[in-house]
Amino acid sequence: MAVYRRGKIWWYVFEFDGRRIRESSGFMNKTAAQRVEAKRKADLLDGRAGFLRKVAPPKFEDAVESFKTWSKNHHRPKTHELHKLNCDTLLRYFRGKWVDLITPEMVEDFRQGRLRETRRNAKDGSTVSPATVNRALSTLRLIYHRLELKTPTRKGMFSKEEGQTRVVSVDEETAYLLTASQPLRDIAMVILHTGMRPEEVFRIEVRNVDLRRKTVFNPWGKTKAAKRIVPLDEEALGILGGRVELAQRAKSRYVFWSPQGPGRPENKERTIGSVRKAHDAAIGRAGIEDFRLYDLRHTFATRAAQAGVDVLTLAALLGHTTVQMTSRYVHPTDAHKADAAKKLENYNAQLVAEMIERQQKVSTISATVN
Repeated sequence: MAVYRRGKIWWYVFEFDGRRIRESSGFMNKTAAQRVEAKRKADLLDGRAGFLRKVAPPKFEDAVESFKTWSKNHHRPKTHELHKLNCDTLLRYFRGKWVDLITPEMVEDFRQGRLRETRRNAKDGSTVSPATVNRALSTLRLIYHRLELKTPTRKGMFSKEEGQTRVVSVDEETAYLLTASQPLRDIAMVILHTGMRPEEVFRIEVRNVDLRRKTVFNPWGKTKAAKRIVPLDEEALGILGGRVELAQRAKSRYVFWSPQGPGRPENKERTIGSVRKAHDAAIGRAGIEDFRLYDLRHTFATRAAQAGVDVLTLAALLGHTTVQMTSRYVHPTDAHKADAAKKLENYNAQLVAEMIERQQKVSTISATVN
């Protein structure tokens, strides 16, 4: 066994399957470090670390290059650029490492290190935000998903800011829609009534809207679940029906095509890329704070759950692969939780009443026999 000390912590280094493995034991005691090393070797020999694969996983930089090529062909330009930026950050920490030897502890070191780094071009010395770190972790997970390897991230690595959601109240919804300009208002209404992601609504094509069947087909997405047929209620059907008519008249491929504006010539063959400026202006006029367009999707999910839609159906509507992901978008109100507690109370009371009834019947039978 080869263990050595760096500062107060003991590390181990050995060769396995032609690779040099050097990792921290996490202990200040030499004997404990030797035990960690022995267990690590045993894990590798048992194949639990992935060494029994017919094709050895690549080094991290090679995996990144492959991922970036795939991303360029499957993601929109802005999304692809974000992944490229995240890859550059990840490479600073994981370059030279074999992907199957990157451990959750290494990823945790990356997370903590990034949170301590100063933001680029930050004159006030502010550090990198948790949201920025979360985006890099999401890219890391997608890289591993592409390789069909278990991701070395754990749920606890994502800060509380990751996955934070907001449900829009009816008053906020009304104020927002009254101040929103077009086509933002129609886009917001479609999200609110279908649960579709904003980018999915932006990319709706005329040919994918079926007014007779009251559905819209979304062919885009990272997973099979995201590529789905979405049912339309009367509100969404009316909006998309009007938009389809306008698009056909304008001979546009898209329901929401790139509008004409300052420095932005109208392009009927290109979809809308963003409504951020219109959204920011609308929430400013409505006096609403901390409200993203994506929150309308959360609102749809929460209202659907409160209306009694089961989680499996809701997951299908939202285009989620797992119900665990769907649960992040469902936010019962206090009234909804109180109603659930009341239902449970009534159910328990019914059980007690049935038990008393059975006991009385048994007593009656016993008295008759005696």
